[in-house]
Amino acid sequence: MGASPIKHAVVLRGIGASTESQNAKPPDSRGLFKGGIMEDKIYEFEELENLSEQELQACLEESWNIKDSQFEIWGEISPLKDTSWGYLINPRTIKDNKSLTYPLIGVDRTCSFFLNPNDAQKFGDRHSSRFIRCKLKLSPLSERKKHNIPFEMNISPGSCTSLEELPEEVPHDILTHNEKNFLISKSIYDFYFHKTEQKIEKEFAALRVKQDKELSVARENSEKELNNINGERLSSEKQRDSAIKVNQALFAKKQKLDEAIEFLTTQEQQKQEDIGQLTESFKLLEAEMNHKITRLKNYVSDKALFLKTFEFVDEEDLEHFLLESKPNSDRIDGKSFKEVLEGDYQQAVSYIQAHLVENDILYPRHIIENYITLLRTKDLIVLAGDSGSGKTNLIKSFAKAVGGKSVIIPVKPNWTSSEDLLGYYNPLEKKYLATPFLEALLEAQQNPEMPYFICLDEMNLARVEYYFADFLSLLESRDEEPDIKLYAEDESSHVLSELKAVVEIIQAGKEKYSQDGIVNFIELLKDEELNNHLRKAFGFSDKDSLIKYHSEIRRMLSAVMTMPASIKMPANVHIIGAINIDETTHYLSPKILDRAHIMRFESPLLSDWDQILSEVDEYDFDDVSKPLLFEVEALGIRENYPKFDRENEFCQLFIELNREFFHKLGVEFGMRTIRQGLNYLTLFKAVNDDSQQFINNFLLHKVLPKFTFDGNKTVGQQTKLDLIEKVLAERIKQELPLYREIPEIFSAVAVLESVVSDAKANDGVVNFWS
Repeated sequence: MGASPIKHAVVLRGIGASTESQNAKPPDSRGLFKGGIMEDKIYEFEELENLSEQELQACLEESWNIKDSQFEIWGEISPLKDTSWGYLINPRTIKDNKSLTYPLIGVDRTCSFFLNPNDAQKFGDRHSSRFIRCKLKLSPLSERKKHNIPFEMNISPGSCTSLEELPEEVPHDILTHNEKNFLISKSIYDFYFHKTEQKIEKEFAALRVKQDKELSVARENSEKELNNINGERLSSEKQRDSAIKVNQALFAKKQKLDEAIEFLTTQEQQKQEDIGQLTESFKLLEAEMNHKITRLKNYVSDKALFLKTFEFVDEEDLEHFLLESKPNSDRIDGKSFKEVLEGDYQQAVSYIQAHLVENDILYPRHIIENYITLLRTKDLIVLAGDSGSGKTNLIKSFAKAVGGKSVIIPVKPNWTSSEDLLGYYNPLEKKYLATPFLEALLEAQQNPEMPYFICLDEMNLARVEYYFADFLSLLESRDEEPDIKLYAEDESSHVLSELKAVVEIIQAGKEKYSQDGIVNFIELLKDEELNNHLRKAFGFSDKDSLIKYHSEIRRMLSAVMTMPASIKMPANVHIIGAINIDETTHYLSPKILDRAHIMRFESPLLSDWDQILSEVDEYDFDDVSKPLLFEVEALGIRENYPKFDRENEFCQLFIELNREFFHKLGVEFGMRTIRQGLNYLTLFKAVNDDSQQFINNFLLHKVLPKFTFDGNKTVGQQTKLDLIEKVLAERIKQELPLYREIPEIFSAVAVLESVVSDAKANDGVVNFWS
C-alpha cells in the first residue's frame, strides 16, 4: 500500500503526527546509539521475571514512547482465514507512527496482535486487508507464559474503529485556526460525502431487493394460505353436509335406541317384579320350612313324655333337639384380651408368644403376627411345609393359648366330592350320615363364644378342588354367614306326619282297651288286644314286625332331631388347611390359590431360638401361664373386603408389578386378590406398622405360590426366567431394601432367588413348590 495511505489515514483522523517523527531524537538517553540512531532498551528475561503487570506496562510505555498508559495503535487486519478470529499486523503507534516490536532479547519480529471473534467479524474481511485503530492491553498470564513473552499484549475488545484510505489527488492537510478549530479541504468533504452516498444507495438497493424478495415470499405464502382456506372451506362444507347426514342417521338410531331402552326398561321392571315375587315366595317357603321345624319341635315337646315312655326318642337326643345353643357357662380361666390388654393386638402377640414359650413351644414373633392377622381375615389359610415343621402344632397350641378348641380332620386320598367333607343323607336308612368335619361345625354352633380352629390335615392328599370347592364357594359370602344346606327340609315334615299317625293310633288303642298302665312299647306289644289293634291300624300282616317299624320311626325321628336340614357357618369357626408337597400329594389349583393365603413353615431346628427367647425377655408380663381369652369378633369378622382404591400406594404397586411382570409371566390375578391384600394390610397394621413386612408377606401368601411355568418361554427379547432373575428380583429388592434382615424361608426375595436357582437346575422349569 506504501507510505501515503498511512499518512492519509493519520492526517484524516486529526492525530497531528507525520512520518518525519520516525527520525525524531529520543526524549531521553536511556537507549543505545548505533550508526547514529538511538535504539530503545532491550530487556533480558531475567529482568522481567518478577515484575508486576503495571511495571511490565511501564517498560513498554518507555520503549514505545507511550504516555498515560494509552496504548493506542493502528494497523492492518490480514485477510481472515477463519471468521472466528483474526490478527492485526504491521502495528504502529498513533503518536509517532512507530512500528512496534517487543523490546525482548530473542524476539526481533514486528508485533502482531490477536483480534477477538466479534471484532474480527465486524472489521475484517476474508478477501482483503482492512485498517483499524484500536487500544492494547496485557494478554492473560497463561498466554504470556505460553508464548514466553512477559509483556505480550492483545487488542482490547470493543476498542476498534475503521480507517479509510484517501486518494493521492485529495489534499491531506488539516489547518488549525486559533489552535482550537480544525479546517479541511472541501475536496475531502466531497470525497466522503460521495462515498457515503454510494454506500447508502448500495445498502438501499440491497434492502429493496431484500424487501422485494420478502414481499414475493409473503405473496406466495398468502396465496397458499388463501388456497388452504378455500380448501378448508370446501372441506368444512363437505363435513357439514356429512355431519348433517350423520346427525340424521344418529337421530334415527336414537329413536330406535329409545324404543329399545323403553322396551328393556319395561322388561327390567317386569323382571324386578318377578324377582320380588320369587323373593316373597322364597321367604314364604323359608318361613314354611322353619314353621315345619317349629311344628315338629312343638309336637315333640308336647308329646315328650309319651315319646320317652314308648322309647321313640332318647333323653339326650330330646334335650339336644329342644334346647337352643347357648354360651358355655364353664368358661376357661384366663386373661381377657379386651379388659387386661385393652384390645391391643401388638400386646396380644407378645403375650401369646410368651405363653407358648412358657409351655416350651417356640415360634418367632413374625409367625404369630402373620397367623393372627390371617385368622382375622376369615379367609382360608393354608399352612405349607415339610412334615414336622410345626404346622398342626401351631394350630393346636394357638387354640389353647386363646382359650379355643382345635379339631384336626385327616383328609383321605379317596375324597372326591363335598359328601366326603360334609356327609350325605341316606334315603334307605332315612338318616343323615355326618362326618367329623360337620360334627365339628355343629359342636362350634353349640358353643358360640369359644373359638374353633378346624384343620384339614394333609388336605392335598386328595384334589382339594374336588371335595372343597363347593364349601369354598360358600365362604366367599362376606356380608353374612354362609348357609350350609345338608338335605331337603321337607324330610322333617314327613317325619312329623308319620309320627303323629303312630302316636294317635297308640293313644287311641290305649283308650279303647283301657290300658293306661302300659309304660313302654314292649309292654304294649305284650297286650294281645292292643297288638292286634295296632297291626290292623297300620295295615300290617302277621309277617310284619311292629318292633322293626318302631325302630324305623325311632331312627327317622333321631335323624331329624340330631341333624338339621341346614346350618349357618358359625362365626367362631376358622378353617385352616395343612399341606405337604411330595410325590404323594397334589398341587393346589388356581381357584384355591386365588381364595387362600399360603403361609410357609420351616423346620423348628432352623429357628433362631436365642432370638425368640430374647424377644420374649423384652416383654413386661408378670404372669403368662393363663390363656388370653378373645371375644369371637376380636378374632375376625366376616365382612366385605375394602374397596379398590387407585390412589392407594399398595394398589398402585400391585398394578405396576402386574403390568410389568406377572401378566407377562402368565401369572394372572383378579380384583379379589388386591382387595384381599387391602384387607390383610388393614389388619396387619394392628400388629406391625412395617409396610415392608406386609409387602413381603403378601408376595409369599398370594403371588409366589402361582409361580409354576416354563421359564424357557420368551417374553419380548428375554426368557421368563431372565425376566424374574434380572428384573423382577431387583424390582422387589427396591421395595424391600431390608430383605436381608428377614429369615430366608420367610423372605420373598430369598424365596424368589431360590425359585430361580432351582429352575436353572431343572431345565428352566419354574416351580415355587419344588
